[in-house]
Amino acid sequence: MKKVIAFIRIMRPLNLIQGGIAILVSMSLADQLPVWWKVLVAIFVVWCYTGAGNALNDYYDAEIDRINRPTRPIPAGLIRTRQALVFSGLLFGLGTLAIIPIISFQVVIITIAALFLLISYTPLFKPRPLWGNLVVSTTLGLTFLFGSAVFGDIGPGIVPGLLAFSFNFIREIVKDMQDIRGDRALGARTFPLVYGAYAARLLVIGATLLLVIGAPIPYFMGIYGIYYLLVLVLTVEIPLIYVIFSIGRDSSATNCGRLAAILKGDVFFGLLAIFVGRF
Repeated sequence: MKKVIAFIRIMRPLNLIQGGIAILVSMSLADQLPVWWKVLVAIFVVWCYTGAGNALNDYYDAEIDRINRPTRPIPAGLIRTRQALVFSGLLFGLGTLAIIPIISFQVVIITIAALFLLISYTPLFKPRPLWGNLVVSTTLGLTFLFGSAVFGDIGPGIVPGLLAFSFNFIREIVKDMQDIRGDRALGARTFPLVYGAYAARLLVIGATLLLVIGAPIPYFMGIYGIYYLLVLVLTVEIPLIYVIFSIGRDSSATNCGRLAAILKGDVFFGLLAIFVGRF
């Protein structure tokens, strides 16, 4: 049973929940309610690809995680690195096969893009400052485009995809600030290590400020209704403003870890704002 739980943990359950909610939000944005089997298949594909990407990342980051996150399954000795690699390949295979009944030109293009980004993230993009952060954030944004493509029209997924990208990009930089000690010990080239903590702090503040300003725009463009604006201001904008002031005062690893958790939770409220904005 411990082994099963460890394999579930390496998939990152919170990320799976976030991906599932993204598909459900995409479903709610469709002009017509999709048939449920398509929704379930889309969620399954997203879960497989998300879990595969996380397991592959843990495979590559086994040594770094021994310093930064020693409780994760591989450094904790619950899963061997080779098992994580095989598990990742299995999930990628299952997710790809599951696409067959929902296949379309748009679905194929988005799937190929996601597959490339997930597989090449750690060996190709992660060693390059900022590129890794952009790739992870793009992958999350693609989830909404994938869901919308499955349900017939990619258009409704663009705005939530951009918002998800922005949220995740900010969180990725904050996480890099949190992980400076372990990343430095193993020679990683993250943005805070290459350009300094001060530059990273300015980047987080600037990107968060842009998100605070940009997030209400869909309401003023008439894409979402008043409920979107109300939920956004109360549950998303206020925490984002707090992040700006908090990281401006304290960019320690402890505070960055706390702010990363706040940002991760804030994504769910952003999804809620989009959902209620359709009414």
